[in-house]
Amino acid sequence: MTEDFWDDLLGHLRGRMLVPFVGPDLVTMEHGGRRATVSRVLAEQLAERYKLQFEWTEGSGLHDVVRALHAARGRSESERLYRIVNDLLLAADPPPPDALGQLAAILDIRLFVTTTFDSLMTRAVDAVRFGGAHGTRELWFAPNQSTLDQQRNARPPGAEDAVVFKLFGQASSTPQYALHDEDVLEWLHALLAETAGLPEWLSYQLRESPLLFIGCRIPDWIGRFLVRLASSTRLSLASKQFFIVCSSGAREPGLADFLQAYCGATRVQVVDADPAAFVAELHQRWSARNPKPEARAAGAAAVPAPHGSIFISYVREDAAAARNMCDAISALGGDVWLDERRLEPGDRWEEEILSGIRREVRLFVPLISSNTESREEGYVFREWGEALKRAEAILRRRFLVPVVIDAEYDGNPMKYRQLQEGLRAFQFGHAPAGQPDANLRMALTEEIRAMRRKDDA
Repeated sequence: MTEDFWDDLLGHLRGRMLVPFVGPDLVTMEHGGRRATVSRVLAEQLAERYKLQFEWTEGSGLHDVVRALHAARGRSESERLYRIVNDLLLAADPPPPDALGQLAAILDIRLFVTTTFDSLMTRAVDAVRFGGAHGTRELWFAPNQSTLDQQRNARPPGAEDAVVFKLFGQASSTPQYALHDEDVLEWLHALLAETAGLPEWLSYQLRESPLLFIGCRIPDWIGRFLVRLASSTRLSLASKQFFIVCSSGAREPGLADFLQAYCGATRVQVVDADPAAFVAELHQRWSARNPKPEARAAGAAAVPAPHGSIFISYVREDAAAARNMCDAISALGGDVWLDERRLEPGDRWEEEILSGIRREVRLFVPLISSNTESREEGYVFREWGEALKRAEAILRRRFLVPVVIDAEYDGNPMKYRQLQEGLRAFQFGHAPAGQPDANLRMALTEEIRAMRRKDDA
């Protein structure tokens, strides 16, 4: 990598123009005593579940295992695979790797596009820029996306918003994300046929901004399409820059040759480097040129993040379900406060949260599960106690919405003996793994609309 290469990148960052595409080789986790991509770990677990005899290579991932499964068993398991992979991801619940945290700390990046269906990039931005609170705007695209989700996508971000856009969907128990190559084909077909589309503000940014692909295992046929989609004119006539960073084993020679032939070496720069090591150096070079912004990032947790009006209370073992609940309520138009700072008694954040429950929160959503049942004490019970005290003083509207997140629930909350007595008087909702059922979605929608009516009055 030449100094001209770094100067080009850092110059685009300084103008807040650069848009990174975060690929699977940058989304890693510890597993079995080694660091591997999340895609590889999920692929191994899926292969083990179905007892597949599979010949692994360095780049093998989920799409390879799904293809092998279809070849071995036909497509009888196709629909169920989305739920199974989503369950595996929820069970793994990996923390964001250091590389994503370093990328999130580059404050001149306001938009991150990911090609994976997990939420690790979002969690990294939340941790670095919002002290663990849910402050990142996370959006996603799917051909069968609901009207409500399309409306959420359509709203342009503010100048200081941090946005993560998941290009190939969001992990779910239903086919809302691209799990294999045929899914990717359907995503691209939807864009070509204009049966669904990216929001206009995003299309504009992708066309007009220099793009940095990091750790993206992009097949030749997909890469050509994406690069053309992100250009406002023929590639041979365009003036924008593309930067592609991947290890030699992940590189598609045909794509690199095509881009350099039709775009030129100065406009398309292909770099053979470990994606995580590249991000570490990019972060170091950006920090050297921006000492004041970096200092603000390091101290971001010391500044209270904006609080949402709907507070989700949970134990740390239920963090994945809490994030799902947060996303579901946000999709309904709710303003959520999901605090992901790991609190212990006496922590300096303790009073901030308790004070918020006493005065600021307009809807309190405690998540109840076998994990809360197994606890004899914990900070979460203090949150519930404060909420019960507040509820006693609220007579004309709903304040407490207890939600059971266990999959097996017969509608009788009496089985949960750890519940404070006052909580049993409220009507419980059900959200397996944090995904609200139809009745709970309706109840939450009504409460959110009631909040809006009061705000508009």
